[in-house]
Amino acid sequence: MTIIYSFSHFLVDGICALAMFGKFIPRENGYFLILIYNFCAFALQMPLGVILDFLIEKDRLAKINFSFLSAMLGIIITFAGVFTHPAILGIGNALFHAGGGVETILEDRFENRQGKKLGIFVAPGALGLYLGTLLAKGGMWKEALLGAGVLSVLIVIWVCMHQRLNPPIHTILKKYDIDSDGQNRKNAFSFGTTVSIFCCMTVVILRSCLGMATAFPWKSGALAGLLAVLSIVTGKIAGGFASARYGFQRTVTISLGLAACCYLFSDLMPAGLAALFLFNMTMPITLYWLACCLPKMPGFAFGFLTFALFLGFLPGYFGLLPQTGGNLVGCAGSVISLLLLTIMRQKL
Repeated sequence: MTIIYSFSHFLVDGICALAMFGKFIPRENGYFLILIYNFCAFALQMPLGVILDFLIEKDRLAKINFSFLSAMLGIIITFAGVFTHPAILGIGNALFHAGGGVETILEDRFENRQGKKLGIFVAPGALGLYLGTLLAKGGMWKEALLGAGVLSVLIVIWVCMHQRLNPPIHTILKKYDIDSDGQNRKNAFSFGTTVSIFCCMTVVILRSCLGMATAFPWKSGALAGLLAVLSIVTGKIAGGFASARYGFQRTVTISLGLAACCYLFSDLMPAGLAALFLFNMTMPITLYWLACCLPKMPGFAFGFLTFALFLGFLPGYFGLLPQTGGNLVGCAGSVISLLLLTIMRQKL
């Protein structure tokens, strides 16, 4: 189901971009509506994830697939938000991400993929946002929304039929307390776990801030923008696979070390694209290891990091981040992220 959730992620984020840039942002209060949408879409994922964790924990026999219901309801509410308000749009987005994120974490854990599926799930959202924004600014948001709406309806119908014919694997909850190393971990917030959570949060906030603060001289025009987004998307996918194959520390050290070097020469397109690819490899890694820290709380783990994304969005929104070249800022961000993730791994 990861592929279906990933494509749905592409559609949901694309619909949100189409609605925001095509309908809501052009309004007089569009600047304020951006804040409302981002709060609902990102910050609300944490409380929604906590609710999902509670419902799943109480339903030990897996009679109801709450995360699946959240994801499907999220798709429906997202489309309803197009015709109502950015807050509804954001709530639908949050419901989908919380449900789809929990489903993907549990599926990845059940199949012992060690984070591979997490990269596949999180990556398409950036592409959906970019294409949705591009189409909306080109005046094609209504036509694109119609196509996205039809695809969304078909996906909801197909997935619901699939779930009816193939009920959730009940044994997934039997492995709910077991991480990828076969160790039974508790959710006690020990000192080490608290440090790891803080490091994860700081890295994600930093990643969000850098995404809004850094600029590249070659990133002008649709083609350059598309290449940049594809670098981010493929980097997120590659990060999950590389970490599973070569291990957390080796992947983080090599990817962020090379990213720091590439950022120094990011005025050149090849180096800039490589920097984006390498830096974004850490996204599924941070999610996977936080989910390992909190095996009974996948919803909280996913939502906590999206809340960190929202915190990283705020300085740029309020104009507190100077727009700079990607060279020194990107290099410093990569080095700091490497140090934080190394500390996090030592405390796990």
